[in-house]
Formats: sequence, structure tokens, C-alpha cells
Amino acid sequence: MGKEKIAEQLKKLNDTKGPVAKELRDYVAAQNKAQKAILDALKDGPKSVPEIAAAAGLAADKALWHLTGLRKYGKVEDLPGRGAYPRYVLKNGETK
Repeated sequence: MGKEKIAEQLKKLNDTKGPVAKELRDYVAAQNKAQKAILDALKDGPKSVPEIAAAAGLAADKALWHLTGLRKYGKVEDLPGRGAYPRYVLKNGETK
């Protein structure tokens, strides 16, 4: 589907449902920022959740929550052979 068609459909949806609330836009922006920070942290190679959290400036539970989603959607994978913590790496050369 072309960009113009998508833009047209989004405009129709916006006209029908009204604009997206600022709180929701801010929430989604924060989620995207956190996921980007995690992916950026993994560019240097495999890391554990505590290492990713520290590099991304997130609490470990939030980093794990985002990693679960990124793993589900094929952006990261956990490495075999576990130590104290599982280690995660970008999947198939993902860069972002």
C-alpha cells in the first residue's frame, strides 16, 4: 500500500474517531524511545538485562518488558548457554 493511500486512510480515521489524545501520543513516543535505546545498546554486542537496562537508562523490569516484545517480533534473540542472566543480541543483523 502506498504512502498516499495510508495517509488518506489515516485522515479518514482521524476525521471519524477524532484526534489521538496527547497522553496516548506521549506514551507511544516513550515506548518507541525505550525500544530504540535497547536496540542501540545491543549494537555493541550481546548484553544481559542489567547491562541493557543500564545502557538504555531504564529500570531492569522495564528493559525486560521491552525485550520480551522485541523478541516476540523478531528484533532480538536470546543466546544459548545461560550464565547468571540470559544474554540478548540483535537478530539477523537488525540495526534498529
